[in-house]
Amino acid sequence: MQLKNKWFSEKGKIYGARVILLGLSLWWMITIFGFSAATATESSSFSDKITQRIVTFIEPDYSNLSTERQEELFNKVSFVVRKTGHLGEYAILGLFVGGFLLTFSVIGQQIKRILYSEGFGILYAITDEVHQGFVDGRSPQVRDVLIDSVGFLLALLFMILLISTHQMMRNKSQQGAHTE
Repeated sequence: MQLKNKWFSEKGKIYGARVILLGLSLWWMITIFGFSAATATESSSFSDKITQRIVTFIEPDYSNLSTERQEELFNKVSFVVRKTGHLGEYAILGLFVGGFLLTFSVIGQQIKRILYSEGFGILYAITDEVHQGFVDGRSPQVRDVLIDSVGFLLALLFMILLISTHQMMRNKSQQGAHTE
Protein backbone atom coordinates (compact mmCIF):
# COMPACT_ATOMS: atom_id res chain seq x y z
CA MET A 1 0.00 0.00 0.00
CA GLN A 2 2.88 2.36 0.79
CA LEU A 3 4.38 1.84 -2.70
CA LYS A 4 1.04 2.57 -4.36
CA ASN A 5 0.69 5.84 -2.45
CA LYS A 6 4.22 6.85 -3.46
CA TRP A 7 3.49 6.49 -7.18
CA PHE A 8 0.14 8.27 -7.00
CA SER A 9 1.40 11.16 -4.90
CA GLU A 10 2.16 14.49 -6.56
CA LYS A 11 5.91 13.79 -6.50
CA GLY A 12 5.32 10.34 -7.94
CA LYS A 13 3.29 11.75 -10.82
CA ILE A 14 5.97 14.34 -11.57
CA TYR A 15 8.71 11.70 -11.43
CA GLY A 16 6.69 9.45 -13.74
CA ALA A 17 6.12 12.32 -16.17
CA ARG A 18 9.86 13.07 -16.16
CA VAL A 19 10.76 9.47 -16.93
CA ILE A 20 8.24 9.32 -19.77
CA LEU A 21 9.23 12.71 -21.24
CA LEU A 22 12.94 11.93 -21.00
CA GLY A 23 12.35 8.58 -22.70
CA LEU A 24 10.27 10.19 -25.44
CA SER A 25 12.94 12.90 -25.89
CA LEU A 26 15.70 10.33 -26.31
CA TRP A 27 13.57 8.18 -28.62
CA TRP A 28 12.74 11.20 -30.81
CA MET A 29 16.39 12.34 -30.88
CA ILE A 30 17.32 8.87 -32.16
CA THR A 31 14.53 9.15 -34.74
CA ILE A 32 15.87 12.51 -35.94
CA PHE A 33 19.37 11.01 -36.07
CA GLY A 34 17.97 8.23 -38.26
CA PHE A 35 16.39 10.73 -40.66
CA SER A 36 19.72 12.57 -40.85
CA ALA A 37 21.63 9.35 -41.46
CA ALA A 38 19.64 8.69 -44.65
CA THR A 39 21.60 9.36 -47.82
CA ALA A 40 20.45 12.12 -50.15
CA THR A 41 18.80 9.51 -52.40
CA GLU A 42 16.95 7.86 -49.51
CA SER A 43 15.87 11.19 -48.06
CA SER A 44 14.67 12.49 -51.43
CA SER A 45 12.78 9.28 -52.11
CA PHE A 46 10.90 9.61 -48.82
CA SER A 47 10.03 13.30 -49.25
CA ASP A 48 9.25 12.84 -52.96
CA LYS A 49 6.50 10.33 -52.11
CA ILE A 50 4.89 12.86 -49.78
CA THR A 51 5.39 15.66 -52.31
CA GLN A 52 3.78 13.60 -55.08
CA ARG A 53 0.64 13.07 -52.99
CA ILE A 54 0.40 16.76 -52.10
CA VAL A 55 1.02 17.89 -55.69
CA THR A 56 -1.75 15.66 -57.05
CA PHE A 57 -4.07 16.89 -54.29
CA ILE A 58 -3.30 20.56 -55.02
CA GLU A 59 -3.40 20.10 -58.79
CA PRO A 60 -5.69 17.16 -59.71
CA ASP A 61 -4.79 17.70 -63.38
CA TYR A 62 -1.05 17.43 -62.59
CA SER A 63 -0.40 14.61 -65.06
CA ASN A 64 -1.78 16.72 -67.92
CA LEU A 65 0.49 19.70 -67.20
CA SER A 66 3.55 20.34 -69.32
CA THR A 67 6.73 18.69 -68.08
CA GLU A 68 8.18 22.10 -67.29
CA ARG A 69 5.11 23.11 -65.22
CA GLN A 70 5.08 19.71 -63.44
CA GLU A 71 8.72 20.12 -62.50
CA GLU A 72 8.22 23.70 -61.33
CA LEU A 73 5.23 22.79 -59.15
CA PHE A 74 6.92 19.65 -57.81
CA ASN A 75 10.07 21.57 -56.83
CA LYS A 76 8.11 24.29 -55.03
CA VAL A 77 6.04 21.79 -53.08
CA SER A 78 9.08 19.60 -52.39
CA PHE A 79 10.93 22.51 -50.80
CA VAL A 80 7.96 23.24 -48.52
CA VAL A 81 7.57 19.55 -47.63
CA ARG A 82 11.24 19.18 -46.69
CA LYS A 83 11.36 22.36 -44.61
CA THR A 84 8.03 21.57 -42.94
CA GLY A 85 9.51 18.19 -42.06
CA HIS A 86 12.39 19.93 -40.29
CA LEU A 87 10.02 22.27 -38.47
CA GLY A 88 7.72 19.42 -37.45
CA GLU A 89 10.35 17.01 -36.20
CA TYR A 90 11.90 19.69 -34.00
CA ALA A 91 8.49 20.87 -32.78
CA ILE A 92 7.88 17.33 -31.52
CA LEU A 93 11.29 17.33 -29.84
CA GLY A 94 10.48 20.74 -28.34
CA LEU A 95 7.30 19.36 -26.78
CA PHE A 96 9.16 16.45 -25.20
CA VAL A 97 12.25 18.35 -24.00
CA GLY A 98 10.28 21.41 -22.94
CA GLY A 99 7.77 19.25 -21.09
CA PHE A 100 10.61 17.50 -19.30
CA LEU A 101 12.28 20.74 -18.22
CA LEU A 102 9.00 22.32 -17.14
CA THR A 103 8.59 19.58 -14.50
CA PHE A 104 11.52 21.04 -12.55
CA SER A 105 10.76 23.90 -10.21
CA VAL A 106 14.43 24.34 -9.25
CA ILE A 107 15.35 25.64 -12.69
CA GLY A 108 13.48 28.84 -11.92
CA GLN A 109 11.03 30.88 -13.85
CA GLN A 110 9.37 29.73 -17.06
CA ILE A 111 11.48 32.10 -19.14
CA LYS A 112 14.67 30.39 -17.94
CA ARG A 113 13.17 27.00 -18.72
CA ILE A 114 12.24 28.14 -22.22
CA LEU A 115 15.74 29.52 -22.78
CA TYR A 116 17.39 26.32 -21.51
CA SER A 117 15.07 24.24 -23.66
CA GLU A 118 15.61 26.38 -26.75
CA GLY A 119 19.37 26.35 -26.18
CA PHE A 120 19.25 22.58 -26.12
CA GLY A 121 17.14 22.57 -29.30
CA ILE A 122 19.57 24.82 -31.13
CA LEU A 123 22.54 22.74 -29.98
CA TYR A 124 20.88 19.52 -31.13
CA ALA A 125 19.95 21.11 -34.48
CA ILE A 126 23.57 22.15 -35.01
CA THR A 127 24.89 18.67 -34.18
CA ASP A 128 22.23 17.19 -36.48
CA GLU A 129 23.38 19.35 -39.37
CA VAL A 130 27.04 18.55 -38.68
CA HIS A 131 26.09 14.86 -38.71
CA GLN A 132 24.49 15.34 -42.14
CA GLY A 133 27.83 16.64 -43.40
CA PHE A 134 29.19 13.10 -43.03
CA VAL A 135 26.31 11.45 -44.93
CA ASP A 136 26.60 10.68 -48.65
CA GLY A 137 25.06 13.47 -50.74
CA ARG A 138 23.95 15.55 -47.75
CA SER A 139 25.40 18.79 -46.42
CA PRO A 140 24.85 20.95 -43.36
CA GLN A 141 22.57 23.95 -43.89
CA VAL A 142 22.43 26.98 -41.59
CA ARG A 143 18.88 27.59 -42.85
CA ASP A 144 17.87 24.17 -41.53
CA VAL A 145 19.29 24.95 -38.09
CA LEU A 146 17.15 28.12 -38.08
CA ILE A 147 14.04 26.23 -39.20
CA ASP A 148 14.66 23.50 -36.61
CA SER A 149 15.11 26.12 -33.89
CA VAL A 150 11.89 27.88 -34.87
CA GLY A 151 9.99 24.57 -34.78
CA PHE A 152 11.39 23.83 -31.34
CA LEU A 153 10.51 27.33 -30.08
CA LEU A 154 6.98 27.23 -31.51
CA ALA A 155 6.35 23.99 -29.62
CA LEU A 156 7.66 25.54 -26.40
CA LEU A 157 5.47 28.62 -26.82
CA PHE A 158 2.46 26.44 -27.59
CA MET A 159 3.12 24.43 -24.44
CA ILE A 160 3.46 27.58 -22.34
CA LEU A 161 0.20 28.88 -23.82
CA LEU A 162 -1.58 25.63 -22.92
CA ILE A 163 -0.16 25.60 -19.39
CA SER A 164 -1.01 29.27 -18.83
CA THR A 165 -4.54 28.78 -20.14
CA HIS A 166 -5.01 25.73 -17.93
CA GLN A 167 -3.74 27.61 -14.87
CA MET A 168 -5.99 30.59 -15.57
CA MET A 169 -9.03 28.32 -15.96
CA ARG A 170 -8.16 26.45 -12.77
CA ASN A 171 -7.70 29.73 -10.86
CA LYS A 172 -11.05 31.00 -12.16
CA SER A 173 -12.84 27.83 -11.12
CA GLN A 174 -11.18 27.95 -7.68
CA GLN A 175 -12.20 31.61 -7.27
CA GLY A 176 -15.73 30.73 -8.31
CA ALA A 177 -15.85 27.91 -5.76
CA HIS A 178 -14.70 30.28 -2.99
CA THR A 179 -17.34 32.92 -3.76
CA GLU A 180 -20.25 30.46 -3.56
